[in-house]
Amino acid sequence: MFDIGFWELLIIAVVALLVAGPERLPGLIRDAGRWATKLRRFVMQTKHEFEQQLRLDEVKDFTEKITDMDDLMDIAPDKKTDVKSNSN
Repeated sequence: MFDIGFWELLIIAVVALLVAGPERLPGLIRDAGRWATKLRRFVMQTKHEFEQQLRLDEVKDFTEKITDMDDLMDIAPDKKTDVKSNSN
């Protein structure tokens, strides 16, 4: 996803150790994991809702097209009656 390699992670860990200190670092890692989980869950739920809405919109468009076709079929003249009237 972010394409972070081993050396980048090592540099981030060293900087975090220097800034936060060894006492607070485990708590910060735990909090970062919780936030990452919440963020991942939020993204997945949002993606799922978008997909559902798109499917609903497609179904609505499809039903509108079917209704339009039904209306056109009601308006259109019947081919059998046209053939009979042309043959006389």
